[in-house]
Amino acid sequence: MSTSLKAATTSPDSVPAAAADETRVLDIERAGNGARVARVALLAFTDAAMLSLALAFAYAVWALPVKGQSPALYLQLLPLLGLFVAGYAQAGLYPGFGVGPVETLRRVVYVTTFGFLTLAAVTFALKMPPLYSRVTFVIAFAASLLLVLIGRVFVFKIADAWSWWSEPVVIIGAGRRAQEAIRNMHRDSHLGYRPSAILAVRGQSAAAAIDDVPVVGDIDRAASLARRGIRVALVAADQTLDRAALDRLQQHFRHVVLLREYDELPVEGLQVRNLGAVVGIEYTNNLLLHHNRVAKRSLDLLVGGVALLLATPVLLAAMLLVRLVSRGPALFSHRRAGLGGRPFAVPKIRTMTLDAEKRLEETLAADPGLRLEWEARQKLRGDPRLIPVVGRTLRRFSIDELPQLWSVVTGDMSLVGPRPFPDYHLAKFSEEFLELRQRVRPGITGLWQITIRSEGAIEDQEAYDTYYIRNWSVWLDIYILSRTIAAVLSGRGAY
Repeated sequence: MSTSLKAATTSPDSVPAAAADETRVLDIERAGNGARVARVALLAFTDAAMLSLALAFAYAVWALPVKGQSPALYLQLLPLLGLFVAGYAQAGLYPGFGVGPVETLRRVVYVTTFGFLTLAAVTFALKMPPLYSRVTFVIAFAASLLLVLIGRVFVFKIADAWSWWSEPVVIIGAGRRAQEAIRNMHRDSHLGYRPSAILAVRGQSAAAAIDDVPVVGDIDRAASLARRGIRVALVAADQTLDRAALDRLQQHFRHVVLLREYDELPVEGLQVRNLGAVVGIEYTNNLLLHHNRVAKRSLDLLVGGVALLLATPVLLAAMLLVRLVSRGPALFSHRRAGLGGRPFAVPKIRTMTLDAEKRLEETLAADPGLRLEWEARQKLRGDPRLIPVVGRTLRRFSIDELPQLWSVVTGDMSLVGPRPFPDYHLAKFSEEFLELRQRVRPGITGLWQITIRSEGAIEDQEAYDTYYIRNWSVWLDIYILSRTIAAVLSGRGAY
């Protein structure tokens, strides 16, 4: 079936009954409660297993070889892992649908940290026997932060293929906004929502289906959907619903979520203000606040400095390899616009031949298709400028970017931020975006690099970088850095 609005437009009073489609949808939802219990049980088991593995790892690397403590001493702590599971549940992480990966990261870190601080207070501050190894607890804490998150990512990756895993939702509205919401849920399956049915709004024409999701009636059918197990209603109507309609939805569905467009306003950390009969929403451009800039700079110095030390052997080996296979220097630098538009030198390992620009012009002149690709992305698959084998390998795994860690330490760049593109690339962006990106330091990696890598067009790069600047948080940086490591190791999408 087509992914556009389907079938003929109908009048409001004849929104397709589609009995067969409705029966099909409702039959799927009959097992909803069992699926919800299974989701929670699987995630809780995974979290407990990862916490146990972290404790076992800490015992194996410190408590046993250094302290010589008995495993029975730490086995007594296993029942206390239930406190962590209870904390995750209280934080809304079971199953955590619709929360988003950055917020999930924040909640897991907070709950895990609080759990270990509680254990430390009970076992150490009160000096209750037996005496556990403090170093073992620190190792277990660090391992837990990593393993719990890895375990949840693994479960969501595997469970994404299970039809019962996602939470069925009903979409209120059958217009453009509803279509966009459905496409977003299909694309971002990690959010856990599955559009199962659509209810049209009175006075709204509707098609028989939108992106294969059937329109089964209007809001009057909300009760029948709720009785069959659907608990979430996403209001994506193009027009504002009246109070009576919203009250009716809240009577039937446990969760009623009003969907609105992003419109390039900050959405992370929105604050609702009670102004009497008026609801206020406070937007904060996080990355433009002074104290957040200080926090980001501190993160750059700490992580960037350590990364530079660890990357030095790889950096030296890559430079030597370039010198062996291609004449010319192993390093080069380009002038780029940085914070406030101030130019600075961006160092890189050379991955292109010395006559790179000549080769590019000859290639684009000979192949109109490649010229279109270049104009859309400012990148080429099978780039003729790259040094054979070596250049492509260094570029694929982003090894050529390692010298920029020095720029992070010196303050010209940040670990995460919009890329320092050349002038011909920047000329493709809108003036508003160019002004926005000059307010922050350019970065080695960014949000669009971990999502679309080199596949995205200019508009995608602008949209993702705008979102990052307006919605920055330490948690978003940590999330992007962790995803960058995974993307680099896999070599996905880089060319």
